[in-house]
Amino acid sequence: MGAQEYDYEINAYAVYFDVVTPSQVEETIEIDLTSHTNLSQYVIYTDYPVEDPRAVLDLQSGVKPVNVTVREVLGGTNAVYMSFPNLGPGESARIRLTFTTRGMITEDEGKKQFTYYIRFSQPVGLFHMQLVVPKGYAVLSPIIPSPDRVESSTSRLLLEWTRRDLRAGDEFYFIVGFSGEITTPSQPSPLLYVGTFLVGLLIGGGSVYGYILYHERKREEEKTHLRSDEEKILALLREGPVLQSELADKLGVSKAKVSIILREMEEKGLITRIKEGRTYRVFLRE
Repeated sequence: MGAQEYDYEINAYAVYFDVVTPSQVEETIEIDLTSHTNLSQYVIYTDYPVEDPRAVLDLQSGVKPVNVTVREVLGGTNAVYMSFPNLGPGESARIRLTFTTRGMITEDEGKKQFTYYIRFSQPVGLFHMQLVVPKGYAVLSPIIPSPDRVESSTSRLLLEWTRRDLRAGDEFYFIVGFSGEITTPSQPSPLLYVGTFLVGLLIGGGSVYGYILYHERKREEEKTHLRSDEEKILALLREGPVLQSELADKLGVSKAKVSIILREMEEKGLITRIKEGRTYRVFLRE
């Protein structure tokens, strides 16, 4: 399908996550688009709560206000409707939406874990994701996929991923593990806040930022990390097919993590997913 067959062309799509507390994340989404028709609304969907949403429209002529409405749709998914002054054919703009959310960080085997999943329904020229972890936390394995850029300072650790020329149906999932908040001395050594690159996992040195790059062992890390949850899902499916939207509640994990696990299981030939409304019904493959 060519770009003209869509109502608009997405030149760039960026999402920024700022970990505020172990339970709160501030999310900002920026969509740079060019309209092919008269466009006055844009909708995004998220499986997480949307609190205090605010948005603006950046045009060459200046910044315009955007009216934001959030409604819950099938399966507990939230639809975020953004209404703005009309964009005519060929007109470009950038939509910026910011809100606070919960549930993206879960507890897993004694450490915290950030998970995010996204699937694009049309081509995207550039996709960029950024995660900011504040000081006082140590980043741990797994980090999936390996970041394209890492920047550390005395106040934060920043991880970035970039993908280009995406096709309709392309999907990505991200997992970043990190420790709980670390208590530091009143006069901490500068080493406590220095971002450190290690080929391995820093456990004893939890007072620094541990960063793991296991390029050659990435697939093995993924399998080890997901195996126990796969076994739980297989046990549930032996009792009969289950809606994907219900698995998160049954397992006590985020919907994004369930999507990641099911994608892995489908690739291994363990399960089959059949579209049902806005979710999937999951079957055990015999």
